[in-house]
Amino acid sequence: MQLTVRCTIAYLFAGIVSLLSVDQSRGDECVSMKRDRHRTLMEEYRHSPNWDGFLTEDTLNLRQNETEVDLSRQGFKEVHWHLSSIVGDGYEIFELNLAFNNLEELNELTFLKFYSLETLNLSNNRLQTISNLTFGSLIRLVELDLSFNLIHTLERQAFDRLYALESLSLRENCLVTLAPNQFHFNDHLSSVLLDHNQLAFLPPILFDPITMVDEIYELDLSDNNFRRMPYIETKEIALLKIDNNHIETLTVNKSFNVRALQIQHNNIYDADLFKFNRAEHIDLSHNNLDNIVGLHEMNQLEYLDLSSNNVSKFDYNLKYSIRNIPSLVTLRLQNCSLSEHNIGGLLASDSILNLDLSQNNFVRLNVSDLSRMRSLQYLSLNFNYLRELISYERLGHEFPFLELVSLSFNRWNCTYYDQLNAYLNRTHIRSTSDPRDCYINGTHVTDSYVTDAFEPQYTMNHIKRDMTVLRNLGRNTIYFMYALFSTIRGQGNETALHQQRLDGQLHDLERDVDRLLGMLAFLVAIFATVLFVAVVYGGWRLVRKWQHDRTVKVVTYNKRANEFSNGVTVNDVIRDNSTA
Repeated sequence: MQLTVRCTIAYLFAGIVSLLSVDQSRGDECVSMKRDRHRTLMEEYRHSPNWDGFLTEDTLNLRQNETEVDLSRQGFKEVHWHLSSIVGDGYEIFELNLAFNNLEELNELTFLKFYSLETLNLSNNRLQTISNLTFGSLIRLVELDLSFNLIHTLERQAFDRLYALESLSLRENCLVTLAPNQFHFNDHLSSVLLDHNQLAFLPPILFDPITMVDEIYELDLSDNNFRRMPYIETKEIALLKIDNNHIETLTVNKSFNVRALQIQHNNIYDADLFKFNRAEHIDLSHNNLDNIVGLHEMNQLEYLDLSSNNVSKFDYNLKYSIRNIPSLVTLRLQNCSLSEHNIGGLLASDSILNLDLSQNNFVRLNVSDLSRMRSLQYLSLNFNYLRELISYERLGHEFPFLELVSLSFNRWNCTYYDQLNAYLNRTHIRSTSDPRDCYINGTHVTDSYVTDAFEPQYTMNHIKRDMTVLRNLGRNTIYFMYALFSTIRGQGNETALHQQRLDGQLHDLERDVDRLLGMLAFLVAIFATVLFVAVVYGGWRLVRKWQHDRTVKVVTYNKRANEFSNGVTVNDVIRDNSTA
């Protein structure tokens, strides 16, 4: 038993260590990447006379007791600690802009006497750490912008003395997590932007829900590394953005008081909405939904976007839920693989006014399939494959409140399309479609034959009706522009993520090349060392041989004189040998 417990503890410890190492590596890569981005961005301001200089009271140069000071785009590298002394000379600064500089560090003396400061912009610098005392004296600060820095560490009490803080931007940094009670004393905080960081986990207690004066208007956690839905205890969150993460299941254990939830562009396959029953706006588009529960208990829901999901996987839940949401006004089912084969009986509601069924697979749609939505005012069927709208003569009867229908970019036959438009022109229903958007014998034509029935006499009633159409068209144009903006933003985020992955692969390739070059340099060094040793040894051998040759004497023998060249005779040699 003890062995099992020890093994379990060892495995948990190893897992924690590996997780911390992964987070650290991600943070280091983030800092490196964003430092390069900042360096590129600041090249535009390199000509500044203050480039890499010190910001002092002389540089500040206050004129006529000005209260708004702009020192951005100067390239300052450091703020002198004596800067705060000038504020004590009778000056009161309410707004200070230090954006687009090269500041890397702020100490506890930097803003020591800026007691009246209300707005501080430190965006687009190189700050990496915010300590407990950095903003300790800014008790009246309302807006703090720390976006586009390299911040990876926030000390636990970094914002504790910012009692009046309402807006905090930490977007585009390298934060991996936040400390518990990070915003515990910021009772007026209404906007917190933490998007485009490396956040993978948040402690549940960041704020103090008891002492908070008002709701958090916006909490942006998009474009991070969340794999689970974080739960945050607050009084109320008006808008929670957590799109473009890696969340797979949408579930929390406690009631989450969120009015608008944007969680599109994740990997969610299971959505449990029972704890979000106070939500008014939910965007679950661009996920992989297989199951969704809890919709039928959302009595305050007004907007629901399930676009770019396969509705056929959870059509039963949707069929049951839609009819039980009394406040639902807008339902978007764009690009949900819907067709005339699975739409029957799916949608029934007395409250839905706006329905988007664009970018689906409809070819022949029967009006009766939507007849249980009698309150409908706007219907979009754009970008389908429609050739026929069966029983379109009953549109006015089935939908007495329908004001606008969009039928563009389909596969209409021109003769049939003329008849359809002629009918719509005789009713209260207006269409944004171009009557020339049709096909003859499979060919898209620029102009179709317009019958006399399609060109009635233009009377005062027509003018009133057209003015009503224009009024409603403006509202629906806003819906369309919002959808277009959401789509373009999603594509832009996907492009940015793809570029980030490519940059990571390029960084890995450069690292591998550097490793190979290092190995090659090591081998060259070893070869050079061996060659040097061989040369030294050969030289030493040659010197020894030369010294040996010098000690040897060459003696010649003269036979006629019977003696050697050194004066010794043969008889002397014989005598010496016999004596020995």
